[in-house]
Amino acid sequence: MKKRLLYLRFWLFAICFTSFWLLYGCFVFIKKLVIENNLDIQPLYLILGMLLLFFQSKNEYSKAKS
Repeated sequence: MKKRLLYLRFWLFAICFTSFWLLYGCFVFIKKLVIENNLDIQPLYLILGMLLLFFQSKNEYSKAKS
């Protein structure tokens, strides 16, 4: 029981962590595109990487929950 709760909390933390960096990457991408009028590819790498980790974390969380 304690181990299962620990897994749930870890995956919930991973979901929150990746969500934050996903939003931050979107913010930086839009800021550079609109304000600085520059297309920077690095925030896109962050967004894509965090999307992959987010969906993997969400999948593992739902597996651990059931």
